[in-house]
Amino acid sequence: MKHANFLRRWAHGGAAAALAAALGGHAQAQELRVGVGYSPHEPEVGSSVIVEYLFPPASALKAIGAPRPFVSTQLSLDGYTNYAQGGLIWRFERQKTYLDLGAGVAVHDGSLYLPRPEAGVSHEENLRRRAARDEYIEFDKRWVFHATFAVGYRLNERWAVELEGQHWSNGQFSSDTHDGADSLGLRAAYRF
Repeated sequence: MKHANFLRRWAHGGAAAALAAALGGHAQAQELRVGVGYSPHEPEVGSSVIVEYLFPPASALKAIGAPRPFVSTQLSLDGYTNYAQGGLIWRFERQKTYLDLGAGVAVHDGSLYLPRPEAGVSHEENLRRRAARDEYIEFDKRWVFHATFAVGYRLNERWAVELEGQHWSNGQFSSDTHDGADSLGLRAAYRF
């Protein structure tokens, strides 16, 4: 199964990053966020499951606003690209509401290269190539940039609900392609 292989392949790296981030933090609540996402843009339109773990602020990064390290995954429910990412999130709070802005890197199991239709190739092969380009994103790189945001409302000391967004892109570094992906979703957040 595509999800199981993806998770198994990247679990060790995610666990190491989580441990390193946890060791660098100080006493503030950690959070687990779980929800559903929707990718509204062609070619990979579909739903996904989102799981994210947000660590306490890293004391070593106090000079840049004490961002919170995070690790997360977004698994497609429609057989498209799955993502695992990590990075830093800056939180801005006002009473029961907050805004999280984050950036990091992600790894994915999607397409790196999709052949283009061309002369000298059979009609059937060109049709197959066009269909693949219409259905899948071509990232060109296995590792991509990741940007995220969340607008949250704290229901009580432990629980919050969030509207969240994700963006993945190769940034067009050393590549002619700049396919990217976006997702919007709803999450529940539990503070430990």
